[in-house]
Amino acid sequence: VNHVTCALCDTICTSVSSLKAHIRFRHSDERPFHCHLCDSGFKNAYDLHKHVETHNDSDAYSCDVEGCGFTSRTLRTLTQHYKRV
Repeated sequence: VNHVTCALCDTICTSVSSLKAHIRFRHSDERPFHCHLCDSGFKNAYDLHKHVETHNDSDAYSCDVEGCGFTSRTLRTLTQHYKRV
């Protein structure tokens, strides 16, 4: 197994591609994924996708506990709600 060490922090990666991803996420301020609805930028497509959900005008997610009434625009917020209550 080949291991590649990051020259910036000594993190050991298992491949050159994982080293490139490590450098992009940990050592770069570049945010090439831009929201088409605002000026926000993100390091990866997943974070952009989760952000775009916050622009949704409707509350797409709701708590299924009887009598709660909690709603949110993102699944993550609903999940946090379940953990909290």
